[in-house]
Amino acid sequence: MPSEWKSIESLKDGENDSVLDRFVKNTTIEGHYEVGERQTSSDLCFVAARKIIEEKKIDREKIAVLIHVTQTPDYRCPSTACVLQNRLGLSNDCVAFDVNLGCSGYPYGLNVAASLMATSNAEYALVLAGDASTKHNVRTDNSRLLFGDSGTATLLKKDPSAKEMAIACKTDGSGLAYMWQPYGLSRHHILKDEGVHNEIETFNFAINEAPALINQFLEARHETAEDYDFLVLHQANMMIMKQIAKRTGFPKTKMLASLDHFSNTSNGSIPTTMVHCLTKEEPKECRLLVCGYGIGLSWAVGSMVVDTKDILPLLHSDEYFDDGLYEK
Repeated sequence: MPSEWKSIESLKDGENDSVLDRFVKNTTIEGHYEVGERQTSSDLCFVAARKIIEEKKIDREKIAVLIHVTQTPDYRCPSTACVLQNRLGLSNDCVAFDVNLGCSGYPYGLNVAASLMATSNAEYALVLAGDASTKHNVRTDNSRLLFGDSGTATLLKKDPSAKEMAIACKTDGSGLAYMWQPYGLSRHHILKDEGVHNEIETFNFAINEAPALINQFLEARHETAEDYDFLVLHQANMMIMKQIAKRTGFPKTKMLASLDHFSNTSNGSIPTTMVHCLTKEEPKECRLLVCGYGIGLSWAVGSMVVDTKDILPLLHSDEYFDDGLYEK
């Protein structure tokens, strides 16, 4: 996480206090973290990945896959994953590329990395998920406070004796215009600070398609909510999360939440929630059902077993990558 946490309380000026109070009451969000002026989400991913490698004493030569999931890459080109591969000191034999996905990106990234590992001799893979949404948020009203910045790192190890990780992904491109920032690249190359977010359609999509996929997934596996210790959802908003839990049979006590402290951190929200909530648990194996849903439209669900002793505490950092273009 970045070092700077901005509370909603600190934004009060005597005139907008009642509006901000309603915002906190309606969203449960109390604040979020924001990257520094020169910092990006990849800087946060780098710090997290470096910590895992050092803490777990991983041979960097054995990390053969690096998937960087982000909608806010450092450059138009090259892929930020290439920068991270070099910055982390990984072998040139490492497959490294970006995946452009938002809120569904974490289970998608796990699926891509696990698939590459299954068809190669890769022993380890890194899934680095993060977005610096506050740098790219074009909103001017209080809804901009719904989003925060994060960078995460997940290390996968190929182990035939490990418990199964299963993931199902879906896409519906007909929902293109529900969440859309169309300007600034090849189709509409003139840069405009304009975007579209149809909140009603997005809400309806989330509370219908996400629970439908979860229920299909559980049914296919002959499982129910009782087979899982926790449900870890993308932290979109509390109303959506409660609806998904209700429609899939998960009690509130099993639904992990970090929205109040971090707000919506896009593809980083699921692993951030795992760190925030599960590092408080006694060391034990937990069976998790994770689900991301959002822009694309895209959504995914995954089943995994995680030992809480392998989840490292939250890190804060001001570090950034100096590519030589900054003025000294």
